[in-house]
Amino acid sequence: MTETRNVFAIILAVMILQIAGGLLSMLTPLGLEALGTAPQFIGGIAALYATGFMLGAWSAPAALASFGNIRLFAAAAAVTSAGSIALSLWYEPGFWAIVRIVQGVSFAYMFTSVESWLGQAVPDKSRGNVMGIYHTGAKLSLMIGPFFVAGLSPLDSRAYSWAALFLTLALVPICLTQQEQPETRDRTTMPLGKLYRLAPAAVIGVALAGVINTGTLALLPIYFEGFAIGGGGTAAAATALAAAWLGGLIIQWPAGRLSDRIERRLVIAVLSAVSGLAAMVIAIFGRSFGEIGVMLVLIVWGGGALTFYGLCVAHAIDRTPKGKIPQVMSGLLFIWAGGSIVGPLLSGIAMRAAGATGLFGLAGLLLILLAFIMVWRVSARAAPEEHQQEDWSPILPTPMASVELDPRNPEREAET
Repeated sequence: MTETRNVFAIILAVMILQIAGGLLSMLTPLGLEALGTAPQFIGGIAALYATGFMLGAWSAPAALASFGNIRLFAAAAAVTSAGSIALSLWYEPGFWAIVRIVQGVSFAYMFTSVESWLGQAVPDKSRGNVMGIYHTGAKLSLMIGPFFVAGLSPLDSRAYSWAALFLTLALVPICLTQQEQPETRDRTTMPLGKLYRLAPAAVIGVALAGVINTGTLALLPIYFEGFAIGGGGTAAAATALAAAWLGGLIIQWPAGRLSDRIERRLVIAVLSAVSGLAAMVIAIFGRSFGEIGVMLVLIVWGGGALTFYGLCVAHAIDRTPKGKIPQVMSGLLFIWAGGSIVGPLLSGIAMRAAGATGLFGLAGLLLILLAFIMVWRVSARAAPEEHQQEDWSPILPTPMASVELDPRNPEREAET
């Protein structure tokens, strides 16, 4: 607990930041739809955000070396906050596309700043627990955020002011913390081909996590906006996003702990298959289950789809030589970001062609495909020895290009 208290200001800043992130992830697609933008173009703008995120993750180590953690976080938060206000000043899809690219870069800078800080501030022996608290808090914030604008029109300027408010408040704990900033160290990157040879299942799983989750979540508010639950509109969309994240929050710990005891790829396969079947149920039966029924199925979808990313990362870490964790984490993030560019484009096309059937049908087919791939990889390559498998900790796909994050237990390393 002492280690958590020492970095509490950093964790609090991220929780506030993720409230704003949850708000913007819902407001952007709903606002674009209100402007008459076609689903494929809404997906395209979501892909542009992912492109900015990818650029930010790639350039963040150099930015950290130039400006330091606090100044980079403060500048990025200010730019993102200004962008949120700008969205409410000019309702033009092309302008929103530019703003979302900039916000993608800025969010990447903010996450890299705080996660590199945590990576050095937390001792090895307690890093898993602290990162578990960190990521659980982040998921809770993503669930809570959309409810701050429930009932407002997606083009109401007050909704974007809420996002700007939380982005500005996230500056306070970072600027006032007494926690010493880490020294910035240069990091070499791992070639993607070498990363694939190291852990093929992890690379495939992380790429599909970007495609499936980013694409589905980007357009999820549009489908559920038409529900009557909570009064409809932004309230219904907020409820749907919260339901999806709730599933991930409930399942992440049991699934992670189970993967410490049996083959991780089989756990990923089960999660993918169950989540894929849930998506297919929504795609085929739609609202015939009733709105509450669809929300319950969405919780099941989130329980699998929003959980397997962390298990893929843990699988890669199991196979990573000591000292190479930061490079592997950076490479996996880069691959996830690439999938996040493709995902909204594919989901937008699918939704344009077949509505909710296309959106969830695509997600369901890709998740079932992932389940088969994981089973195939188990038969193609044996699991690591038990003494080589590291304890799992919950992980969200956020920039960690400069994080010194090695979850291995020094005592275990001495034994091996």
